[in-house]
Amino acid sequence: MTWPNLINSTCRENYTYFDSSDYLRNAYHVTAIFTVPLSILTFYIILKKTPSRMKTMKVPLLISHASSTNLDLMFTVYSAPYAFFPTASGKSLGVLGWLGVGVRWQAYWGHFSVMMLGVSFIILYENRQSQISTVKFKIQRKQTRILYFACRYLFSFVILLPFYIDGSDQVVLRKSVLKQIPCPTIEFFDSQTYVLLRPDEILPLFSNIIGFGGILAEIFFFLFHTVYHLTMVGNTSTSETTKKMQRKFLKIVSLQISIPLIAIALPVLFTLYAGTMSYYNQAANNNAMIIMANHGLLSTCCTLFIYQPYRDFIMRKLTGSPVEEIPVATIQVISL
Repeated sequence: MTWPNLINSTCRENYTYFDSSDYLRNAYHVTAIFTVPLSILTFYIILKKTPSRMKTMKVPLLISHASSTNLDLMFTVYSAPYAFFPTASGKSLGVLGWLGVGVRWQAYWGHFSVMMLGVSFIILYENRQSQISTVKFKIQRKQTRILYFACRYLFSFVILLPFYIDGSDQVVLRKSVLKQIPCPTIEFFDSQTYVLLRPDEILPLFSNIIGFGGILAEIFFFLFHTVYHLTMVGNTSTSETTKKMQRKFLKIVSLQISIPLIAIALPVLFTLYAGTMSYYNQAANNNAMIIMANHGLLSTCCTLFIYQPYRDFIMRKLTGSPVEEIPVATIQVISL
């Protein structure tokens, strides 16, 4: 269908290159040129260069990096979304759009990918909590841990389905969008542009509150429970050196999470502002998506450079000089 034949538009506003889909597509491609090889290198380093003293962190780090890489590829290669904030509408500039995959299901997988990243943060903090000997309320068995997180992923998958299954009339939805942004860029009138939601729908709000609220609650539980036992609970069987290294490792994990999270949080805050104020600026929309797409680059760099074994390997390859091995004492937890 050709939307200009269905909806008459007298809009003649001039937009710059930064408002266009060409600008966003090129930015996605340039980002992918750097992030994809770096992500592959990071998988190799985690798999092959993780020392035995960090063996319990190997799987959580792989899961976290896989989740980050998946979301990164959704932005830069698979879906490459071009969004019309403050409305829930957009089109795909990526491979999936070229293959004919519906924008609705691309949006669903992108939404779920963010949830998967959140669950990977829970896994990282749960791993830290499980290493503290004074903690009694923790997951003891590997099978229980696998079942718990499998159910966690399944819940995240299901909680988002209700408002993606509903197929509403696109002509009606597009007219409602044009009431909010009377003069969108020409890409809005493309036949592949899809409007996900009506402005007054509240089901998505509840789904997001339940989904992301649950993730935040679990993250804070494992984080504060760990901090409490490291700072407030005494244990004569655990040396102060061991506690110091546990605290150091918890800080490093928090840093690994927080830096790329900023790249996601800032654009989300912008979309909330745009939705609240009915503010439409396509160049700002495009730049917000680019910032969010760069979370993968930040996440990968954090993983490579804040963990000493990985950092030493990178420096050794860059400088061509061997890195002196530092003897590590045997302790109860992972050391860096």
